[in-house]
Amino acid sequence: MQFSRRRFLWGSLIVGCASLVGRLRGQSVSSDDLTSCLQAWVETLVPTDALSAGAGSLMIHLKVIEKADGNTQYRRLLELGVIWANAAAKRHGATSFAALKPEQAEAVVAEAEASGLNAVTGLFFYHTLRDTKFYYYLDAASWPGVGFPHTPQPMGFMDFTEAPK
Repeated sequence: MQFSRRRFLWGSLIVGCASLVGRLRGQSVSSDDLTSCLQAWVETLVPTDALSAGAGSLMIHLKVIEKADGNTQYRRLLELGVIWANAAAKRHGATSFAALKPEQAEAVVAEAEASGLNAVTGLFFYHTLRDTKFYYYLDAASWPGVGFPHTPQPMGFMDFTEAPK
């Protein structure tokens, strides 16, 4: 699915309205809740397996939060996503998303994905997945899982740390 300018504008409008409604209703997320929920969330997106550590184990959630600290709209999207994920976890009988069993957490993530980019939950899924993959594959600890004994740059090619000019 392509992410067009129109979807971005609609998504920004939805996040802005949801942010306003959340503030009016007094919903907020503590720093600890945000951190623990996002750690479980990114671990569900990129789980630990026999070959490599998962995104939660590599503390990728902290990089996502750090990115959001410079962008109030993204920070609010994360907060709304955490509020929603914790509410979804309560429907599954858990106290929070971080307390869910792996298969329950996968069901909640699948629900967010299925909601599409016109919903806050879909935007939360899309942006956290994109950023999780970006930061995860930057980390050398993830490379053995995809069969790279070295940086992803092919051997024998120039090592570009930024786009060629």
